[in-house]
Amino acid sequence: MVNEHNLPFRMREYQELMDQEILNIGDDYDKLADYPTYVIFFCNFDYYQRGLARYQFEFREKWHPEITAGDLRTMVVFNTKAQDYEHATEIRPFLDMIRGTVDTKDKFIAAVDAEVQDIRADKQREARFMKEQIERRRELRKSREAGQIQERNKNTLGLIKALEKRGMTTPEIVAMIADTQSISQAEAQKYYDRLVVAS
Repeated sequence: MVNEHNLPFRMREYQELMDQEILNIGDDYDKLADYPTYVIFFCNFDYYQRGLARYQFEFREKWHPEITAGDLRTMVVFNTKAQDYEHATEIRPFLDMIRGTVDTKDKFIAAVDAEVQDIRADKQREARFMKEQIERRRELRKSREAGQIQERNKNTLGLIKALEKRGMTTPEIVAMIADTQSISQAEAQKYYDRLVVAS
């Protein structure tokens, strides 16, 4: 991985993509309790510049760090340029391999290195792997966007019903939708009609 100076935001995006994959539209948030998540990055640079081989982040209360948020999210950043391996001794041979030093006596490292060499030698396989990764991210984004649209529609329909109860006329409600959604009056009318018919 090249240091693009945006690692925390990449971790945040990956976390969001995972949550979107776990939760289907209409699922209860409690479902996430069955899916602790880990975002793990292996870096050929020390993003946090403390010399640690392993940086592990969990969400904690600012003034009382003994209180965890309890959302079961963990983010881990491994640094191949480390000087301090206190919390990553078991993974040091793997970090060394990423850096370019392969311990052939370690069976796991030898197997991983052989697999990496096979993928690099087979350009079609490498291209297929990259294509699958890109397609997977595209599908996750589509799913997220569809969920956002459904959530917006649900909120807008709730607003329409609340405004109707207050005695607002249809043209007044449509005007409010146009304002809040930053769309034209004609688009707002179509949106209103579609939501009302669907409900």
